[in-house]
Amino acid sequence: MRSDQTPARFRQQDLLLAHFALFQSGVSLTAGFIGAYLLRSGFSLSAALASYALYLAVRSAFRLVCLRVVRRAGYPAALRLGTALMALQFLPLMGAANAVCFGLWILCVALGEALFWPVYHAATAITCEDGARGRQVGLRMTITALANVTAPLLGAWLLVRCGSAAEFGLGCALGLLAVVPLCLVSHLPAGPVSAARDVFRGLDRRAFTAFAGDGWLSSGTMFAWPMVLFLALGSHYAALGVTAAASGVVGAAGSYLCGRGIDRGRRGAYLGAVCLAMALSVAARSAASVSAWTAVAANLSAAALGAVYVPVLMSFMYDRAKLSGAAFRFHIAMEAAWDAGAFCGCLTAAGLGLLCRQVPSLVVLPAVLGLLLVYVCVRDGAHAQVSEGVVA
Repeated sequence: MRSDQTPARFRQQDLLLAHFALFQSGVSLTAGFIGAYLLRSGFSLSAALASYALYLAVRSAFRLVCLRVVRRAGYPAALRLGTALMALQFLPLMGAANAVCFGLWILCVALGEALFWPVYHAATAITCEDGARGRQVGLRMTITALANVTAPLLGAWLLVRCGSAAEFGLGCALGLLAVVPLCLVSHLPAGPVSAARDVFRGLDRRAFTAFAGDGWLSSGTMFAWPMVLFLALGSHYAALGVTAAASGVVGAAGSYLCGRGIDRGRRGAYLGAVCLAMALSVAARSAASVSAWTAVAANLSAAALGAVYVPVLMSFMYDRAKLSGAAFRFHIAMEAAWDAGAFCGCLTAAGLGLLCRQVPSLVVLPAVLGLLLVYVCVRDGAHAQVSEGVVA
């Protein structure tokens, strides 16, 4: 890249980072309480997991619609629209016990995320400076961890003192505010917008399988675990908020330090250790029903490990996206893989929840299978890149 283009590139990075800080504040405020809110609204654990599987299926179906929207509106406009829809999901969520509101919530969040995530990941992949991708992802994870310290405390206080309207209303406002930095993003060179029939042409199978494995893992760690933790803590919003905040403290430094280590060629060294530790962490979370303290300890370990795991995985994915020459098409295919893995994982967890009603924490256990796919694909992918001279 020419030197006269460098300042513009860093302006794009800064705008995306400012957007992410606001966006993540809204997510940290609300995301950990959505599953708990569904449980409080009368959903069983298995029904809530099946609801997440439904949303993932709808989100995947919206991919074809989103391709047309992105082609006509452009990447920045699609990113703004996706962010706004994700913010507005909280309005129907507050009436999720009603079938119409529940359906509107599913449609809103599914369409918003189908638009947002492929474009956002593509934008991150192309704007990250070569040789600093791990640091950039690590910085994003640090922002996430810091938001996870204060926002859950505020969210729990709002739910207990002011009710769900105040909690989700503030989350909506922060999400809409996150659109503002994106209004200054004029161009994202993420490659051509493919026709639907071309999305999987020349598919990066190793990255596809890795992201499917991450989706399966996330069915337990992202969807099932917050609800299991809520039940283990006696279904108290305040206890869930304090536990989430403590986990944010644990995760803040690890992500940034890990990102710098990746840029020094340490991803391979981190990979085996973090996958093994993550497997042990999932096993520990499956025992959360034993006591509240067991659940809290498992949650703290999960936060520390997640701070390392995400930069390891996503720096690998962004490397592959940039090498593909068509970052948006790459991430459309990868999001489909993630949805498929998470969908199957959520249904598996929901079925296990019906069989193990006395020990609900066991629903997170199948998630460990996703780690095997991630480990094999990222390890082999790193070796392939080295042999091709892509990574020093």
